[in-house]
Amino acid sequence: MNSKVLIVDDEKLMRISLESQLKKEGYQVKSVGNAADGLRLVKSEEYDVVVTDLRLGGVSGMDFLKEIKKFNAEIIVVIMTAYGTLEGAVLAIKEGAYDYISKPFSTEELIIKLQRALLHKNTTAEVTRLRKEIQAEFEYYNIIGDSEAMKKVQENVKSVSGRDTTVLIQGESGTGKEKIAGAIHYHSARRTCPFIRVSCAALNREILESELFGHERGAFTGAVKTRRGRFELANAGSIFLDDVDDIPLDMQVKLLRVLQERTFERVGGEETLSLDVRVICATKKDLLELVKEGRFREDLFYRLNVVPIHIPPLRERKEDIPLLINYFLKKFVSQHEDALPDVAPEAMSVLLAYDWPGNVRELENVIEHAVAFSELKGISLETLPAYLRRVEKRADLLSMDLSCRQTINLQDVLTEVEKKLVQWAHQKTNGNQVKMAEILGIPRTTLRNRLIKLQGCSNEKD
Repeated sequence: MNSKVLIVDDEKLMRISLESQLKKEGYQVKSVGNAADGLRLVKSEEYDVVVTDLRLGGVSGMDFLKEIKKFNAEIIVVIMTAYGTLEGAVLAIKEGAYDYISKPFSTEELIIKLQRALLHKNTTAEVTRLRKEIQAEFEYYNIIGDSEAMKKVQENVKSVSGRDTTVLIQGESGTGKEKIAGAIHYHSARRTCPFIRVSCAALNREILESELFGHERGAFTGAVKTRRGRFELANAGSIFLDDVDDIPLDMQVKLLRVLQERTFERVGGEETLSLDVRVICATKKDLLELVKEGRFREDLFYRLNVVPIHIPPLRERKEDIPLLINYFLKKFVSQHEDALPDVAPEAMSVLLAYDWPGNVRELENVIEHAVAFSELKGISLETLPAYLRRVEKRADLLSMDLSCRQTINLQDVLTEVEKKLVQWAHQKTNGNQVKMAEILGIPRTTLRNRLIKLQGCSNEKD
């Protein structure tokens, strides 16, 4: 045990006895007889706990406590008092003391107090560390991009963070909607309060209402005790509703009420509860289109769409790909390596040519894969996933170097290009011919004829 304890007591026999007994228990202990010497030691050395008498000659124990807390609020202070009143001890705790102990007391009693104090100190330090780690994840500098679209996103996030405005984040899967929501929360006045994240698509629709708003004991089969919902847990902080478009129509009414009145009832409950919570929502769908289709409430849409933030897909901001690659290399490369691995030009060419249907999340996974297989050779084509290496061949076909050619069979080239484009459309749509025709910009009947023609060409070659 390396915990350092400072004892401050003007009763010499008392402090010498305590110092001796605590040293036997493994503590590092020093003791002094007045507040001035105690404060000098606190400022010159590091102590985990200060045990001080409430009544000291010269400067009082209360003033000593205030000076300690002014110098370092994290130092644990335990007050000793020999006066049979709790008034002084209660006042000391209000001023920042962790606990008090009444004289006379046994060594065992003091050790229990110290153990609790040190556990509290360590737990508080761990919570602070974790909070800093989480907040660092959502710093503005983690919103990567120099493209005009991403600069607009960064500008909007900074503008709205300090307000309690409801925000609707729109973007495809994998674009980083949760990171944007976290940046808004952790740069707001609510940053030290809860940030509760809810995936509405991941929750069972039968229990979604209970998950969001809680339930009372006996509200339904299996409700053996009262349970607080996500909104209640987020009180004083922020709640992030991802895939808000998946909330059923009948429950959208209750969400609308929360936004309008900041009140709700638990499932099976009669008491109306008040809320102080900021709502941040995200969707990968066009909510206005869902409104037109009758699948999303129009009044709820306008309540959510107070400040819309659109995150562009990665294929529309490819100039940001090198920045993102560098960001993920720093994340995945071992801290013991001196430098980041180089990205070979042919590998970078493939990464820039690919359309990234999984967006930034897919790029992150690709870079993690590449780092795992790179060893000391850097990022090359061989370190990329197999499906990406095929992109190189498609890119070569559609960007032919004709400078050294004297003749070319136009029909063969057109057939080959057409085949590659149809294969691309098939991959993008999982073979859905309606969608294939749509992204190729041709009628479905034309697509069907092309497929038959290409099949015939393939059979002829065979």
